[in-house]
Amino acid sequence: AYCNLDFQRSESDSCIDSYVWDIENPNKPELTLKPVSPLVCIEYNPKDSHILMGSQYNGQLAFWDTRKGSQPMDMTPIEHSHRDPAFKVIWLSSKTGTECFSAATDGRVLWWDIRKMGEPTETLLLDLTRKNDLGNVQGASVLEWESTIPTKFMVGTEYGTVVSCNRKAKTAQDKIVGTYSGHLGPIYALQRNPFYTKNFLTVGDWTARIWSEDIRESAIMWTKYHSVS
Repeated sequence: AYCNLDFQRSESDSCIDSYVWDIENPNKPELTLKPVSPLVCIEYNPKDSHILMGSQYNGQLAFWDTRKGSQPMDMTPIEHSHRDPAFKVIWLSSKTGTECFSAATDGRVLWWDIRKMGEPTETLLLDLTRKNDLGNVQGASVLEWESTIPTKFMVGTEYGTVVSCNRKAKTAQDKIVGTYSGHLGPIYALQRNPFYTKNFLTVGDWTARIWSEDIRESAIMWTKYHSVS
């Protein structure tokens, strides 16, 4: 995926294409993807290597079938999409292999099915007050999901908070299980330990931190903080 995140400095005639490459042929891309807005993130479908899902700078999601060419097969309508850049999209391990979810700096997590992309199948507002108020949300900068614990996922926010969520909770308020605070700025990377899934890693504000799900007060390990001044 290719996207100039410095929106104010991007040229009106700048290229917004993204490419599919074969690592054995670095001189020319195998396929050019032509989105309507620059792609911030793109992911292969783990059940079908021909299907790609991309999240775009304008908040829309689109998917491609690499056998069908450069144009997207379908796209979420702008009125039902994210209102800010969608920084992450992740495929889910569903029976159909057609479901995914996305997060953006508009403070919403949206679930989708590519068979019917007219509107999201589910929505979660990242309102940590649990009032389900769009005015209180924290913008999402990164999203994490581990297939071995399919109902749980985590979101890193622009405010340096990790939000632990449970999709199958009965109410919207209960879906936000807890929070972990420690970074002073946006979280840029968030990943569970694949061998011990209660532990996870975050990166932001010049530090990396390792956390345990059971300890919300503080990280259990971190690198030295380096001031930029």
